[in-house]
Amino acid sequence: MVVLLMILYYVIFGKSGMAAMWVAVIGFSLNFGAYVSEILRSGIESIDGGQREAALALGFSENQAFFRFIFPQAAVRQLPVYRGEMISLLKNTSIVGYIAIQDLTKMSDIIRSRTYEAFFPLIATAIIYFIIAWMISLIVKFVLKKIDPRTKKRGVKGVTVK
Repeated sequence: MVVLLMILYYVIFGKSGMAAMWVAVIGFSLNFGAYVSEILRSGIESIDGGQREAALALGFSENQAFFRFIFPQAAVRQLPVYRGEMISLLKNTSIVGYIAIQDLTKMSDIIRSRTYEAFFPLIATAIIYFIIAWMISLIVKFVLKKIDPRTKKRGVKGVTVK
C-alpha cells in the first residue's frame, strides 16, 4: 500500500498539483475496491446454483432472484470478511504520512519529536485506533445480527406464543 501511494503521489499525480489527501483517497479506494470486489465475488459464488434455479422456476426474474435470494445469503458469509477488510483499511491509513498528509500517526511522530517522549503518544495513538476498529467491528456485528436468518425469531404471523 505504501508503494502504491508513493507511485500515485510522486509518479502519476506528481505534476498535476492534486492534493495529497485526494491521492490517498484514490489509492485506498483502488485497494479497498479490489479486495471488496473479490469478497463479494467469492461470497456470491459460495451460494449453490440451485438457489438461483429454484427462484427462476418460481417465476422470479434474474434480478429478483439475485436480490431476494442469492445476495442475502451471500451477505451473511461476506460480512465477517468485510469487517476484517474495513479494519485493515483503517490500519492502513496510518501510512499516509509518507505522502505528506498529517494524520494521527504523523501527529504522534510530531509530538514525539517535540517532547522526546516516545511511549505516551504511541500508546494514545494505538488506543484511538483500537477504539475506532472496535466501533467498526460492533457496527458490522450489529448489521450481521440483523440480516442473519439464524438469529431471527421465527413464528407464524398472527399466532402469539405464551
